[in-house]
Amino acid sequence: MRPKKKNTPVPHADPPVPAAEESETLAGGALNVLTIPAALIAVVLEFLSTKSLLSPAPSTVTVLGFHFLALLAAVPALRLLFPEQYRRLGWTFAALVIGFALPLPVIGPAFLLGYRLLLLMKPARNVESKYVLGTTQYLTLPRHELDVHEEPRSVAEILNGKDDVVRRAAILALRIVEPKKALPLLQKAIQDSDEQVRLLAQTQFNQIIAGLEGRVKTLEADLATPPRHLNKLLLLAEQYHEMVYLGLATDETQAIYLGRAIELLDEAASTAPDNTAVRFLLVKCSLKAGRLDQARAGIQFLRKKGWQPEVLVPWEVEIAFLERDWELLSTTLKKLDVSGATPAVLRGPMEFWLAPAKG
Repeated sequence: MRPKKKNTPVPHADPPVPAAEESETLAGGALNVLTIPAALIAVVLEFLSTKSLLSPAPSTVTVLGFHFLALLAAVPALRLLFPEQYRRLGWTFAALVIGFALPLPVIGPAFLLGYRLLLLMKPARNVESKYVLGTTQYLTLPRHELDVHEEPRSVAEILNGKDDVVRRAAILALRIVEPKKALPLLQKAIQDSDEQVRLLAQTQFNQIIAGLEGRVKTLEADLATPPRHLNKLLLLAEQYHEMVYLGLATDETQAIYLGRAIELLDEAASTAPDNTAVRFLLVKCSLKAGRLDQARAGIQFLRKKGWQPEVLVPWEVEIAFLERDWELLSTTLKKLDVSGATPAVLRGPMEFWLAPAKG
């Protein structure tokens, strides 16, 4: 009968170190050993470089030669002073040191140490978020990370909140939002209780207005001399319509802007009679200006071009309402209801107007 073997635990062995990491460790240890003598040699060589520089007849070769050798000797010490990610660069770090400090004897190493202090600086946490460069905030409060159970909020909800810092960040975030969505929020933020929020909102609001007006002036200048290209006529008309649509025009200027847009679109339509983009914008401008016959003609043109009822019928509903033709309004709404393509914005009015007929 064989004796039972005891289940002796297998001694735990550390995982083998990869050859690359082992070589890096050995190299790092060698650098640590060489740090102190290399640093002393670097100081002596830099002293000799400075002495040669201050001599009555300095030699450029001697000064830069001692300086270059001092930098090579200082690499191990400087490598240990820099953050961990720089130590891993190996000989690339030596090139970094020499590239920074070689052109400037004496001053170069001091500049390099200053660069090292800059890398180790912690971000400032008590600086206002008005210090912004581009779309990235620098020297501001740390980025707010959502908790596991925290849901993202809309900008409108944030602007109704009580946290001034969060409201300022929300205003800054509006810079990447298209103007037609950002302007109503900026107009609300201009009346905020926090002065910094009001200032940021007013600044962005003015920038959007200046951008729109600048594009209008540029396009008008381009069209002042022939040839008057179709795309520029259409783009300028869009800019005028956009300013009215965004509520940036008074009653007087609104009529002027829409009149100018329609004038440009009529010219574009005469140049390209079959262009649907021109007629589409012409319908929108004509409706806004109250030129219902012109809008109706544009709708008929688009219908012949195969445009879908869900795009055209809401305009016909608006025309019927503006003309106070209640019978036509009811008929048009029924047509839209039967097609099953009622836009969400018209479902409420449709239920109201068609309720008596259904009853």
